[in-house]
Amino acid sequence: MSEVILFTREISAVPERLVKNGKPVFGIFKGCPKRLDIKGVKDPFVSFPGPRIFSNLRIKSSLMFMFSIGQYIGVVDFFDQKVFGYAEVLFWNKETKRKFSYRKLMGPRRRFIPHNMILGFCASFWKNRYIRISWDHARNRFSAVFNLKGDSSRPSASAAFRASYMDATMNETVSVTPFPTKRRCSATYFSTPLIHGSLSLGATNLSGAVNMPDSNGHSLLKVNRAYYNISYEGEFALLSGMVEVRKTVSVKDADGNETVETISSMKRVSLHLSGAGENQVDADRLNPNFISVDGNVTPLPSVRITHSAGFMREWIIQDFENMVDLTFTPSLNHVRDMSLLFLASNTRTIFGKFEGVLKTSENEVVVLRNFEGIVRSQTMRL
Repeated sequence: MSEVILFTREISAVPERLVKNGKPVFGIFKGCPKRLDIKGVKDPFVSFPGPRIFSNLRIKSSLMFMFSIGQYIGVVDFFDQKVFGYAEVLFWNKETKRKFSYRKLMGPRRRFIPHNMILGFCASFWKNRYIRISWDHARNRFSAVFNLKGDSSRPSASAAFRASYMDATMNETVSVTPFPTKRRCSATYFSTPLIHGSLSLGATNLSGAVNMPDSNGHSLLKVNRAYYNISYEGEFALLSGMVEVRKTVSVKDADGNETVETISSMKRVSLHLSGAGENQVDADRLNPNFISVDGNVTPLPSVRITHSAGFMREWIIQDFENMVDLTFTPSLNHVRDMSLLFLASNTRTIFGKFEGVLKTSENEVVVLRNFEGIVRSQTMRL
């Protein structure tokens, strides 16, 4: 039986700095950086001359925490526009399909999303919209907390999730890619906390109170910094949970005869797939796509994400290396339009189910059947 050669991409150790001598250090790196900082790139905007302090103003930051626990799946978002910040909690009940959305605009602050990835937090401190994501590697602790006030039709919601960095199925990776050319860059930190906690909903005129007992769940944290163009369009897919994984192995009997067997087991899988930017260079080698299976990371090639029949019809996600072959069937949709000062954006977050197969560098086949996850489409104009 001939061996199938899969696409491979080297994973290196995290560099001391993500920008060195005015140039981004491109690649995918395993581990946690001390700082997720891309300031100091030399002449990132050729048509925008001047001191680096002005080009640094074009760096925008975002944090996205996707969680799936009990009957709930959702995301916590922070966006750092330097002058102002924005926070949103969005989640669905997977059984009833009910959506819960809470948002808050935050006034001027020195920094909304910290550079320090060893110890830090991102928070909205408003009494009716308290949202906090925090991490502390020294104390081996990750936590996500929100306490949100509702109204007559929307319940108050509170949740507290925690995770340990010592969990064997958790991984931390950093991807530094062109955005869209090598003159500018995007740096993204990922981690895959195995969370434990609870989520509660208050009573309203339409429904009674709900108290979910403490449960184990899955999550994916994504922190990004990038030199944004005047306009930007992007799409990506996220999922995390227990998935069937198959692996073909050769077994010899007592007589030395070799047979091929397929071993199947349930493993913890986290996935991030981003559609290649229209002008992104060297997308196969430099992209933020990866799959984590029980903490073992496989960088994936660039993928093409299409939904020619519309956002709420079937999405197709495929590569050219036979490692990604997925479909996504949308179920529930959330659209956020925002226009503030110099920023206009449209963000569409869609909950649905994935079908298909993925392959890892260990010749494992990850089989998705009606697996719940999230896709996002975003356009932005600065």
